[in-house]
Amino acid sequence: MKRKAVVSIVLVLVMLFTAAAPTLALAGTARAVGAAAGDTAAEDASGKKAENAFIAFFRELFDKIKRLWNRMLSWFRVRREKVRNTFMQNAIHMLRSVTDTIGDSFIITTEDGKVMVVDGGHYSETPYFIEYLKAATGQKKPHIDAWFLSHPHDDHCEVFLEVAERYADVVTFDKVYANFPDASFYEGYDEWCVAVISEFDRLRPAFADKVVRLSEGDVFRVGAAKFTVFFAFDDEDWRDGNSASTVMRMDLGGTSVMLTGDATQRVGDYVVDKYGDTGLLRCDYCKMAHHGQDGVGRNFYEAVSPEVCLWPTPTWVYENTNGNLTTFETREWVEALGVKKEYKSFEGTQVIPMIPRIVTTTDVFEDGYPAETAVERLAHLGYEGIDMGFDYWTFDGSPFLADDYLDWAKSLRSRADAVGVPYTHAHAPGEADNFDYAVRSIRAASVLGARYLVVHPVFRDKNGNTINTKLRFLSVNADAIRKLLPVAEECGVVLLSENILWGASADPRIIADLVKCVDSPWFGWCFDVGHAYCQGYAPSVLTRCCVAPRSVHIQDNDGTGDGHLIPGDGTIDWNDFIRSLKAVGYLGDCVLEAHHQSLEAPDDQRDAILARLLDTAVGLREQMR
Repeated sequence: MKRKAVVSIVLVLVMLFTAAAPTLALAGTARAVGAAAGDTAAEDASGKKAENAFIAFFRELFDKIKRLWNRMLSWFRVRREKVRNTFMQNAIHMLRSVTDTIGDSFIITTEDGKVMVVDGGHYSETPYFIEYLKAATGQKKPHIDAWFLSHPHDDHCEVFLEVAERYADVVTFDKVYANFPDASFYEGYDEWCVAVISEFDRLRPAFADKVVRLSEGDVFRVGAAKFTVFFAFDDEDWRDGNSASTVMRMDLGGTSVMLTGDATQRVGDYVVDKYGDTGLLRCDYCKMAHHGQDGVGRNFYEAVSPEVCLWPTPTWVYENTNGNLTTFETREWVEALGVKKEYKSFEGTQVIPMIPRIVTTTDVFEDGYPAETAVERLAHLGYEGIDMGFDYWTFDGSPFLADDYLDWAKSLRSRADAVGVPYTHAHAPGEADNFDYAVRSIRAASVLGARYLVVHPVFRDKNGNTINTKLRFLSVNADAIRKLLPVAEECGVVLLSENILWGASADPRIIADLVKCVDSPWFGWCFDVGHAYCQGYAPSVLTRCCVAPRSVHIQDNDGTGDGHLIPGDGTIDWNDFIRSLKAVGYLGDCVLEAHHQSLEAPDDQRDAILARLLDTAVGLREQMR
């Protein structure tokens, strides 16, 4: 590490000398020309101009070196923190302040590949923000689909202004959502707003076509994320910047998040009075308004009733170091509300997962069981997502094999939308080298709205022999997956390989290695805990895999065969399973493949079995969080 530091300093000194040399030469030349002409006045004027140019150059140079140095330090910080790449996964990153300053900075990634930013923080955080964004998205030149600016205060907007002016060649963005009045509106009332809006307007020509003005009542989507705006500035009487904070709800992956900016008591009262009886304010997560002090009142937090609170708060605010803040009062409210978990930015950057949805396969019903009826029954029982088992739809006369199979998928999607339970996953018949089945499954999954499709790995060679060697397995399967990737990307479906039961395919570590080998955001893997267990692998094998899974199949057995039982009906150590998921930072859903007991039961007993499965899954999910 010391060696790297010395090399860095030497490189900076070389850059400084190299950059300064032309200016020094220019200054000397100017003086020499003046002297040769014998014109003393010209020499003095030329010398002063050269000296001024020299000083200006070095000021600019030192500014560039300072920014370069800060970026280098930020690069090392991000690498030391081992920032999680969550691109194409649902997650919220709440960034810490590297200078323990005040400000909000959130990066949100979605399962359909969208990247969003809420605010960004103080300008001193810009280098860290950029390097973190690169790591969190895996992109060398990150692209932001939507940048939300809650209100025109420097500790929320300066990173955006810095990026727009100085780093447009490093970070790009599609839309910036903001609701700023004219700067003159705040003159004499809030000079911070005057400064921020003036800068925003000065830079606006570079992104004028990307600005979206938010209004109360707006409902819109950014990919998989849905936004509902409860308050946006529109009244000439709201003259402090915090009361211009946009208050909105984000729904993503089955989780609702209340975003508050620095909303004041007045704003909170307005929102509660207007929307309190609608039920729309109740959210799973809530960002603490105004960093958790002197923001919205207790009535607002009671209306939201969050299970999780997000504190974008420096230490000195949370601890009320100066003794003039209301943080302790807010903390008492949170405790009284029975909030289950709190994320605090001063404790370090937080990667916040969405609440896992409880998803079950349609394989709990027999081949050909009407899919519309299956969705209705599962929705009635309380399941939050459906895993469509196309592997049960390969019989003669199946609508999945018909020419108009996409129309069939469209009708299933409509029924699922009507009962309020989405298709989130799907399962293809056969193995990855069955190109026709796989492509048909990808296209049907896309129409259903399912984001993930499990495709079994190829486990036999052309002669029917089991592939036992790792290198051969990786070669065959990487080729098969790469042929499918263009279709998957076109359809917006992520392919998942799964550890199964034969030869190299049974080792979860090899399946994870396959993901690294293919190296595409459109390909990941699914850990089937039951398959692993009956092949001799404890759930803790997850911690020895090079890549975390994007999905899990949850089912139990007694270790002697692939039972697909309800968790607890076999001998898998579920505490070990939960510990392992937490250790690898799993961000996906609870996908249940415990279908044999329901499948083999009389139809009039299935609902009771599926209800017990759901109750068991709820208990596991509580431990996962």
